[in-house]
Amino acid sequence: MNIVASGKKHQGSVLLVALLTAWVIGIALVSYLTLIANQNRSTYRSLSWNTCIPVLEAGIEEALTQIHYAGNTANFGANQWTYNATDGRHHKTRTLTNSEGSYYDVSIQPTDPRGEPHGPVIFSTGYVPAPADTGAPLGGESAFGMILSAASVSLQPTRFVSRTVRVTTVRPYDGIKSKGVIAFSGGSYFDSFDSSNVNYSGPGGRYDPAKRRANARALTNLKTANAINVGGGTVFGSVTTGPGGEVTIGSGTVGDLAWNASNSGIQPGHTANDANMQFNDVQPPFVYGSGLTPVSGLGLDGLLYTWILGSGNYQMGSVNISGGRIMLVTGNATLYVNGNFSTSGTGGVIIAPGASLKLYVAGSTSVSGNGIVNNSGRARNLSIYGLNTSTAFAYTGTSEFIGTVYAPHAAIKFSGGAAAYGAFTGDNVIFSGGAHVAYDEDIKGDYVMDSWNEI
Repeated sequence: MNIVASGKKHQGSVLLVALLTAWVIGIALVSYLTLIANQNRSTYRSLSWNTCIPVLEAGIEEALTQIHYAGNTANFGANQWTYNATDGRHHKTRTLTNSEGSYYDVSIQPTDPRGEPHGPVIFSTGYVPAPADTGAPLGGESAFGMILSAASVSLQPTRFVSRTVRVTTVRPYDGIKSKGVIAFSGGSYFDSFDSSNVNYSGPGGRYDPAKRRANARALTNLKTANAINVGGGTVFGSVTTGPGGEVTIGSGTVGDLAWNASNSGIQPGHTANDANMQFNDVQPPFVYGSGLTPVSGLGLDGLLYTWILGSGNYQMGSVNISGGRIMLVTGNATLYVNGNFSTSGTGGVIIAPGASLKLYVAGSTSVSGNGIVNNSGRARNLSIYGLNTSTAFAYTGTSEFIGTVYAPHAAIKFSGGAAAYGAFTGDNVIFSGGAHVAYDEDIKGDYVMDSWNEI
C-alpha cells in the first residue's frame, strides 16, 4: 500500500520565510541606500556651498577689471553694466560656461563712505544649483529615487545655493619703496600732492606747499632695527617696515598735517610692520641693436641740440651729457642705455611739453648740474628704470626732478636742495642735505582689495 504525504504546509512555510527574508533584505537595502543618499546629498550640498566662492570670485575679477578700464565713476555703465537707482550700484550678471548653470551677480558701489584712499565697493553673489533639483542620481530625494533616478527628470524649477561677499578697495599711496634701509637726514622732508587735481597742486600741476597733502608713505621689506630712519626729517604720511622691523626717529615727526605742525615723534596709526612687497626685475624694453641712434637737430625754438628724440625706440652706449650738450625729447621716446648714464654741469636733458621719456639704464645713473628738466610738469611723463645690473642712482641736480625711478637693485640717493616730485623704488633709498621729496598722487596705481567680508 502506498502512503502519500501532503507537502502543502511545508511549501507555505518556505514561501513565508522567503517573503520575510526578501522583506528584511529590502529594508536593509533601502536603509543602506537611504544612508548613502543622505551622505551623498550632504557631500553635494557642501560641494555646492564651497563652489559658490570661485563663482563669486569671478564676479569680483570682472568688477576690478571694470574699475580699471572705466577710470572713473562716470564710465561704470560701460560694457553692459546697468545702473540700479534703488541701491545706487552698477550691476552685471553672467552665467559661467561649463558650470551646469552657475552664475554670479556683481555690483559696484561707486564710492566708499570713508573717502580717500578707499575706492569703489564690490558686492558679488555666486549662485550654484542646489543638490535636490539637479536630476542627477546623487541628488535623489530618497533611496528609491536613487534607484529610479536614471529615468527621472526634474520637473521643478532649479533652486540655487548662494553666497555673497562685500569687498572694499583701496588705491595705496606710496612714494618711497625699498628692499632695504630708508633714511632721512639733514632736515629732509617727505610729503605728497596731486598734479592732476587743482585743489592739491599749483598752476600746471606743479607742487604748491600751501596745498601739500599727508598721503606719502615710506615702505621697506626690511625686518631689522633701523629699517627706516626718520632722524630729524618730517614725513607727512606713514612709515611701514617688514615684520619685526623698527623705525628710528630722533627729533623728526611722522603723521598728518595737524600732528606735524605741533608734535614730534610718530602719530598713532601712522606706522605698521606688515610690509611684504614684491619687487619685480626690470627687463630691457627691446633687443639692444634694434633701436634708433639719436642724432643732432634743430628744436622748435630753432636752436641746435646735441640729440633729439622723437617718438620711438632709441639706444645708446654709456652716456655723459656735459659741457653744454643737451638732449631734447619732443615725442614719446624710449631710450635704452646699455651702460652708465650721467649729466653734469651745463649739460642735461629737456623734455618738451606734451612729450615723455622712458629711460632704461643698464649701469649706474648720476644726475647733477642741469639734470633732467621735465617741462610737462607731470611725473608720469618721465620714468627711469634700472635694469638688474644697475646698482646706483644719485641725484644732486640743481633743477627739480619730476618723474619716477624704479631700480630695485640700486642704491638711490637724493642730496642737496633740489626737490624731487614723483615716486622712487630701490634696493635702499637715502635722502640727505635737506632734500625735499613729494609723492605725486597722480601716479598711484589701480585699486586693490582692502577687505573681504561675507554677508
